[in-house]
Amino acid sequence: MSLRAPIAVTVEVRGAGRRAFRLARSLGEDGVRLERPAPFEIGRPVEVAFTLPEQSETLTLRARVALCDEDDEEAGGSELGFLSPPESAKAVVHRYVAQRLGLAESG
Repeated sequence: MSLRAPIAVTVEVRGAGRRAFRLARSLGEDGVRLERPAPFEIGRPVEVAFTLPEQSETLTLRARVALCDEDDEEAGGSELGFLSPPESAKAVVHRYVAQRLGLAESG
């Protein structure tokens, strides 16, 4: 699991001919955690789209819906793990996380 930073942006989740909008809770290079579960089956591939604060370009990435075990309570569909994100997207997310957590950026 990569480092995660808090975030509060709207995420659009699309898959199986449906779409849902949820508020993101945390973000890392490996995925995004939602405030409330998205109504998709665990293991289902989906597409997620969101815009980071102070960015104008929307990131659209493939992801897989996963279980999130938090506070001894399973939250199905709250975790969206990115599937082979492009290096450019990983770099944008890495910069956001480093800045939000107050970490020195590394190459």
